[in-house]
Amino acid sequence: MTDAPPTTPLPILKLSGAPRELGLRHGQALAREIRVLRRALLTYLAKVSLVAGAPPLYALLLFLARRFWPHIPAPLQEEMQGVARGAGVGLGTVLLINVLDDLANNSPRCSALAAGGPSTGDGSFVLGRNLDYPLFTEVMIKYQTLFLLEPAQGLPLASLSWPGYVGVCTGMNRAGVALAQLSAMSRDRSLRGIPAALRFRRALEGGAEVLTAAALILQAPGTIGNNLLLCSAKEAAGLEISARRGVIRYPEAGLLLATNHYQSSPMTPLKGRFPPRPPFSALSAYHFTEAYSQARLARLKTLTGGTPLGPEKIRAILADPAIANAGTVVTAVFAPAAQKMWVARGSRPPVSQGPFQEVRLWG
Repeated sequence: MTDAPPTTPLPILKLSGAPRELGLRHGQALAREIRVLRRALLTYLAKVSLVAGAPPLYALLLFLARRFWPHIPAPLQEEMQGVARGAGVGLGTVLLINVLDDLANNSPRCSALAAGGPSTGDGSFVLGRNLDYPLFTEVMIKYQTLFLLEPAQGLPLASLSWPGYVGVCTGMNRAGVALAQLSAMSRDRSLRGIPAALRFRRALEGGAEVLTAAALILQAPGTIGNNLLLCSAKEAAGLEISARRGVIRYPEAGLLLATNHYQSSPMTPLKGRFPPRPPFSALSAYHFTEAYSQARLARLKTLTGGTPLGPEKIRAILADPAIANAGTVVTAVFAPAAQKMWVARGSRPPVSQGPFQEVRLWG
């Protein structure tokens, strides 16, 4: 894995202020890109509905997305309203960008690991993740953006995401708590909760320590199943959560691994069915099974044995052909002690093949 300069440097957008101001500047800066993402969704809906076309399906998604609105904290509502105003698009479009995963929950291919203590050379924890998506891979790679946010209230944070997205699925706050979100197939789902990535955004804004962030997540009503890894320089925790339940896993020999199924016995009864392969996905039906999730977990266990797990080693693990796939659109590694991250800048999936761009987040 090289740190050679990428052909296209990672776009970095710095935003500060009150929620509506954060959103307004976000929308103004990325108005064109937000429209591109909306057009990509409409194009896909038109392909899967040759008879009715895209508008009825898009209207249905907007109707369902609005069910989440009363459960979103007011500051995040204001920020999304600001994004919509700044970009000159409807609020429904911005809301849908932020809750599409809560509606579809069809990304059961992500992989992540946190290593520290005896597993790393200096004992500091490092977090690495692949985010794999079944569709829209071209636009997700092209328009990936690092947001450096300084909210009027709460901790400053970095979020690796996309135009219009105000939640956090891959990020770290200035206190050095890093987070990686993975889907988990769960029977316990709800439309009456805080959408997943918005739930995790609140945790990073309010959690200066790993267990504080974990508590904020567990206390908030959710929507879907997720596996999360949280780590700071000196501690790490894994969360297995559903809409209403959750447990914390702790490192064993300094190591935490996660894919897309629950590993803890309290959450096993809540396991749900894995979704079918969506039309026109570049991935096979096997990629949408628990067997694939279990196979990746077994491969992670094999690859994390032996040599110390520094950032470069973790990047190599995430590029392994049994871990990465044709849907890998994000690969990131966090070193909280150094307040650094490395982001894969490959032009096609799996992006984990590199090259990687090093980003010093603060300082």
